[in-house]
Amino acid sequence: MSLVCKLQTIPSNMKLAFSAVLLWVGAITTAQSKPHGHHHRKHKYQSPLGIPLPGPAFKISQKIHQTAHIPFVPHTAPQPFASWLGQQLDFTYVKPIFDALNATDKTLITRGESHITVITPPEFDGALHLANVTIDEINAIALKNHIQAAQFKIVCLGQEHILLDKEEYRVFSVLIDAPDLRKIREDVFRLYASKGGNTGLFDPHAFWPHITVGFNQRDLFIQDNIYKGYNACWRPIVEMH
Repeated sequence: MSLVCKLQTIPSNMKLAFSAVLLWVGAITTAQSKPHGHHHRKHKYQSPLGIPLPGPAFKISQKIHQTAHIPFVPHTAPQPFASWLGQQLDFTYVKPIFDALNATDKTLITRGESHITVITPPEFDGALHLANVTIDEINAIALKNHIQAAQFKIVCLGQEHILLDKEEYRVFSVLIDAPDLRKIREDVFRLYASKGGNTGLFDPHAFWPHITVGFNQRDLFIQDNIYKGYNACWRPIVEMH
């Protein structure tokens, strides 16, 4: 006789009791199948590379993205490593993060301004300039692409540190994703290639956009074997209205 037929022969009050037992057994089985304990909990914040980021999160105003009204600042100088391209930002919205960091680390220094470097001085002097690409041509490409209106996504707060001559150097940066700025680099690359530049010396995608918040001695760069990409994510950042 099937289970259904057997249930039909059981009095109603016993059916209710039997159903309750089945529900209880099912609940226990479900609970036992679920992972438990802190080892199985997913961290609230993770980097794009899947590395847990301890909270609490730093906060930044969404107004950091309002850059279209900020004047473009050309960086042109005859001295070596003095010409470069960047998107200018309002330091007002970066300063609260600097102040929060400096509250526990009194050694930090800030430049008092904020920008996102798009073409670095070594890239200009070591590659682009050698193919007779001028900084004025680069600025023209940037303005054609509306660099000051370029959008970016905030990813995390990065910390980069290294020992140099037995001294610790530390830098804190807001790490971002910036496809609009990468597009400018690609246009610069096409100009560079059209002038016969050695394309092995300049990769438009070798680009780790960030906003420097502060540092204890000096900024750190790729020449120091430091990468300011998702690898350097240290703490989460949330955007506030």
